[in-house]
Formats: sequence, structure tokens, C-alpha cells
Amino acid sequence: MGIKSFIKYGYLKAGSIIYGNDESKVIYYHDVHDKKRYTEMSTTMELFKKHIEIIKERGYSIVSDIEHREKELEITFDDGFRGIYENFDFFTSNKIPVRVFLVSGFIGKKEYLTKHEISELLATGLFKIGSHTVSHENLDDMSPQRVEVELQASRKNLEDMFGKSVKTLCFPRGKFTDKIIELAKESGYEKLYCCLPGSYFKPYKKGLINRSLVQNSNLKEFKLILNGADIIFFNRYLKQHYNNKALTN
Repeated sequence: MGIKSFIKYGYLKAGSIIYGNDESKVIYYHDVHDKKRYTEMSTTMELFKKHIEIIKERGYSIVSDIEHREKELEITFDDGFRGIYENFDFFTSNKIPVRVFLVSGFIGKKEYLTKHEISELLATGLFKIGSHTVSHENLDDMSPQRVEVELQASRKNLEDMFGKSVKTLCFPRGKFTDKIIELAKESGYEKLYCCLPGSYFKPYKKGLINRSLVQNSNLKEFKLILNGADIIFFNRYLKQHYNNKALTN
């Protein structure tokens, strides 16, 4: 274990002692791979399978939508890389529901899921889709008018392509402001997934869904994060992702 990993583990260990809980949570990845890797953010299937084993050992139910305050877990993937499709037999054989946040402008591009592949995933009944905007650019760098276009066009594109209602949004790179939250709700989104750690029923702001990044977490780290330990990093993540500046024209 390197120095950085050792320090991180120490903080997580402390976080588990201070904040440890069995409350329902959302975790997220970017992709999974067995052989071909489509992004540096991808998680090996070997590690992902071990994460699933830990989740089950700890008594969590993996669900499409969290309804109960404790022991439920939602798994999400950002961007829509192709590794999910190439390994979706594991999800179906183990009945693991997943929500994939798609960048509508990336569908069919190299390394990304095609419309046909996404339709196949949806046909299993285990996969749901959400919006990750059209371009995946930082929303907090845009004017309110362009933010509205990104949010509304992405939602319409996905609904037209797949005939599914799209009410969930994931902020690109996790960046958001109060104005972006307002515009997202006005655009018809009901659940706004961010990159702030914490329990599902304890959002930083109304409408936000907390999520914990686990794609590179080793088994010891994953067990602690599942226990809520990464809340100890909340202020750090908040500083990185939340900017309350007013959007300009």
C-alpha cells in the first residue's frame, strides 16, 4: 500500500468510526471491462464482482430505485461506455439493476454504446437510463440559456430514441450550482445525481442524490465506503463540485 493509499485508508477508517451506518446509498462507476478497456476510468470485472459479493455479504439489496431508509443500494454508471454491454450477461444472470447516465451526443461514437446496444440493455428490464447532458461539458461554465439547451435537448433526444421517460440527471464532472439545480427542475428532471458522498435520504439540497465513487476502491476501502466512511471527505468534494456563483448571460 502506497503512502497516499495508506493515508486515504486511515481517513476512511476514521470516517467509518464517526459516521458508520447501514443507510441506503448510491454508488457509481464509469465502466467495467474483462478484456478490452474503453476508458481509463473502467473497473475490472474481477474487482466489480468482488464489490457485488461484499454488497450481498453486508445484507444490502441492489435496487433500481431506493425506497427504504436502510440496506438498499443503487448502482449507477456515467457516460455510457461499451464495456457495460460487453459484460451485461453478468448483470442479467445475477439480476443486478443498473442506471446508466448517457451523454446523448456520444451515443454511437467510438468507445460508447450504440442505440441498438442501449435498446438491448433496456429490454432486459434491469437497466434504466438517465441524462448526462448532450456534450458532457461543465454546466457551471455555461450561460443559463445554454444550460437549458443541454438539459432539455438531452432529455428529448433520449426519450425520442428509446421511448422511455427520462426524469433523472447526472451533472457532467459533478459540477453544479443553485441555478443549475433550478434549471434542471424546470426542465423536468426530478432526481439530480451529484458526486457528493452520503446517504440517499440526507441530500445536501432538495432534489439532489448523493453518490459515492467506488470504481477504484480496493476491497478494504469499498467495505468502509459501503459503511458511509467517505462522508469524512464531504467538504472536500463539495468544494470541488459545488459553485454557488450566478450564471451569466
